[in-house]
Amino acid sequence: MSDVGTITVIEPEDGLGWIEMPNGDRVRFGGTACKGFVPAIGMQVEVIDTKPGYGGVLKATELRKAQGNAAAGGPAAAAAAMGAPMPAAAAAAAAPVPRTYLHTIQQSGARTEDLLQMVLGRADVDDGFHADLERAHFEVAPQPGPALGCRNPWFYVVAMNGGGDAYGVYVHPLFDGHPAPPWLFWDHEQDILRFVAQDTASFLRDMVATAAESGVDADTIARLRTGLSKLGVADEPGRPLGDGEKVDWLPPDASELRPLDAYLAETDGAEMERGLLAHAFARGDAHALTALKSIYDAWEWKLPGWV
Repeated sequence: MSDVGTITVIEPEDGLGWIEMPNGDRVRFGGTACKGFVPAIGMQVEVIDTKPGYGGVLKATELRKAQGNAAAGGPAAAAAAMGAPMPAAAAAAAAPVPRTYLHTIQQSGARTEDLLQMVLGRADVDDGFHADLERAHFEVAPQPGPALGCRNPWFYVVAMNGGGDAYGVYVHPLFDGHPAPPWLFWDHEQDILRFVAQDTASFLRDMVATAAESGVDADTIARLRTGLSKLGVADEPGRPLGDGEKVDWLPPDASELRPLDAYLAETDGAEMERGLLAHAFARGDAHALTALKSIYDAWEWKLPGWV
């Protein structure tokens, strides 16, 4: 299927929506189907592929923004459509800058679970949900870790905690065979990474528990639990995240890093890779980077595109 339809409904509470096709048929879609754009009511989209969804309803699995169209944008768009001029101040007020978290993380190439993409997609279009996440000290800001000063190239930031630290996923090839990349906490003052959750659902439950423990109001916590439950997160109690756990699959901290020669002579390939990674990026050693790239070439690994 490759037909153009118009988005007529977006339901912020669950991140789903409806597309009306020229023949009158309706197609269901979610944020993860939107490739390279943020959906908006009135936008024309090309339905690339579909599958039967819940109850036999046709659901889009891939959408592209149709060429040469603009989404209906409220009063400003309506005025423009009728050829009526609109004062600049009113036009600016009617056209807030859209959030594009889902698009940003999709374009990054970082491996993410569908659940995380659904959360980001809803945060893009639902002001209340976005505000509740921020009140829970989860300030969505997808970007490569190095852009914030993290010296591990495999860390991709999903959100800040309001104090300069960040939560994100570790997209190292070591986890390519796992169901999901693990979640890490980054301490910006010490530039250290610690493990906090094995998958997105676990992280979100623990994030809400952390917010509740820190004194975030009960109404916000209840709305977050309800909203996340609708996206597929089991409504089970989490545990406060804390500063995370030190794990042996992350590069050694500066205080534990051995001399470069020791890693070059290492017979354990995984240990060698972790040490070279720390020397190459935490210490900026060009010799270590050359050796690390040689290992990656042999293992058919590649550094992230943002490096």
